[in-house]
Amino acid sequence: MSKAMTHFAGRFADKVMVVTGAAQGIGRGVALRAAAEGAQVLLVDRAAFVADVAAEIGAAAHAFVADLESHDGAAAMVARAMDVSGRIDILVNNVGGAIRMRPFAEFTPEQIDAEIRRSLMPTMYCCHAVLSPMLAQGSGTIVNVSSNATRGIRRGPYSAAKGGINALTQSLAMEYGEQGIRVVATAPGGTSA
Repeated sequence: MSKAMTHFAGRFADKVMVVTGAAQGIGRGVALRAAAEGAQVLLVDRAAFVADVAAEIGAAAHAFVADLESHDGAAAMVARAMDVSGRIDILVNNVGGAIRMRPFAEFTPEQIDAEIRRSLMPTMYCCHAVLSPMLAQGSGTIVNVSSNATRGIRRGPYSAAKGGINALTQSLAMEYGEQGIRVVATAPGGTSA
């Protein structure tokens, strides 16, 4: 374990964290690091190989396959986390990513819908689904992964979706802060596998 990781060892001890989009990329990295820092982690993805990441972590991790582009998928994710752990302390909404990059005029209506469905709706649905157990326990943290590309070019629908995540984050933070629920966002730049 690196010196930096040793400094944070135990930061998430006794915490239950749900990480969406955890089969690869940012989600995988968050899940690995959170488990190294003591979290019990539920890794969620629509790709079945999310189970491989959970196996890499070991006993502190469980995998769950769900399509979070539907509210039913988000509700099933929350139900699974509650069945496994009885609580959700932290939700990391990481699902999303630009499907196409091209001038906005060249997007078809179906492509616009697909971009919004992929990069906004999973966060919207997961926030909605997790609020009930967090309100019942009187605490929780929701971390929404936005993007520094909200003002990017050649990705208008994706930029709009991530801008929507920023607005949702601010709205929920103001609405639920006094009830013990913290809602924040992070806006990473480009990443590679």
